[in-house]
Amino acid sequence: MQERNWIMGLWKFSDKITIERLGEVAQQWADDDPHYLQLYIRRASKDQRAIGFTYDIFDGTDPRDAQDAYFEKTSDFLKRQFGNDLAGWDIAATIHLVK
Repeated sequence: MQERNWIMGLWKFSDKITIERLGEVAQQWADDDPHYLQLYIRRASKDQRAIGFTYDIFDGTDPRDAQDAYFEKTSDFLKRQFGNDLAGWDIAATIHLVK
């Protein structure tokens, strides 16, 4: 198993937010930030959709500090964009890669 300084997770939204709108956000992130290794849209539950991601911490920053900084910046952006339609998240840092 390899330990990676990646942040991985899901940003969850009410299914009132269209796949197209979530795709626009994910594409903007992909275009603006080379730290994203992976971005995708998927169903998160019966009434939620999610943007899934893998984010590389390039600079040797402590993974916890990097996760906190990433979370604050991104959650503020999403709260301004979507308000209460940002339904939640599931995010973790320092990934143990099996394959």
